[in-house]
Amino acid sequence: MSLDAGTVTAEQRTELLNYEVAQFAAEGWTVSSVAGSQAALQRTKRIRFWLNVFLTFVTRGLWLFVVALSILTRKVESPILTVDHYGRVKRRFPRPWRPWARDTWSH
Repeated sequence: MSLDAGTVTAEQRTELLNYEVAQFAAEGWTVSSVAGSQAALQRTKRIRFWLNVFLTFVTRGLWLFVVALSILTRKVESPILTVDHYGRVKRRFPRPWRPWARDTWSH
């Protein structure tokens, strides 16, 4: 089987994907899965701990409601990395499913 001009082999795609995954992992992302020329990563948005402790102390505990709400509604970012046959890495950040968002309802 001959390769078309500009295409890369499966081993080269795997090497490119491993490089991209290593860069994301260095930035704090967790690798969920790697299959073939595709990888799924994940990261939970962090809350500012010391700012929330300070505001809870200043408001005498009233800020705990905001802290609890922010912990319960934290976003999980899940990009998907794909390497195509030409060696281009595509990053796709799917939007989280939100049933309360108007654009997900059918009219």
